[in-house]
Amino acid sequence: MKLRELLKLMTSIAKRKGISTPMIVGGTPRDKLLGNLKSIEDLDITTGDDSIHNLAKELSIYLNKKFKIDTKVMDDGHSSIFIGGFKVDFSSNFNAPNIDKYLAKLGIEDPTAMQRELYSRDFTCNALLMSLDLKTITDPTNRGFKDIQEKVIKTCLAPEVTLLTNKNRVVRAIYLAAKLNFELDPNLMTWIKEHPESMRFASDRALAEKLNKALIYNARRTTYLLDEMGLWQQIPITKEIYPYYMKRITGK
Repeated sequence: MKLRELLKLMTSIAKRKGISTPMIVGGTPRDKLLGNLKSIEDLDITTGDDSIHNLAKELSIYLNKKFKIDTKVMDDGHSSIFIGGFKVDFSSNFNAPNIDKYLAKLGIEDPTAMQRELYSRDFTCNALLMSLDLKTITDPTNRGFKDIQEKVIKTCLAPEVTLLTNKNRVVRAIYLAAKLNFELDPNLMTWIKEHPESMRFASDRALAEKLNKALIYNARRTTYLLDEMGLWQQIPITKEIYPYYMKRITGK
């Protein structure tokens, strides 16, 4: 099945089943803006509300009749459909605790369900929405376009809120900075530097996986951030990380 056929199918199912309009979120709209979208190997889909779970279910039922697929519900509540080597992730519709209070501080007194979800995400560069016809990108936080243009990783809410609502967000900030060649927002860096133990919220496996990839993308930026935020004592020293760790120790 071609990508556009899959996207049209999702649109059709949503209309027939009374599901909120599905949108592409996360890395795809970000990478399209950056001009880095050479091919799409996976998609993140959201509706901004709980109807996303119904969309995942209905699409899985339809595809199962015609294709060999694999469907999984992950620990964080999001669903994934694997079609050959292609993956579609459906949002868990996570809302940060007390999200309405934080949005009120930003001047958003009567937030939509989509605003609650997007501001609960990790970074502004990942909170853009793209229509399923791949033609339109919108910036519901009104900060994503600017931060992508300035090449900076910023949290959607205050760092102490955003980084504590998911165990992998601290290491993911470093990973994205290396992958995208972005800077980390000074407020974000300051908070992590003052709370280096926050790195340990992630499992050793997750830390090793993300840091190994970060080193491949940009070893200089990765090691600089680990140095600057004092995080070397918080990470597992794997065989991939060991040479960089020893270089830091010996200066050679």
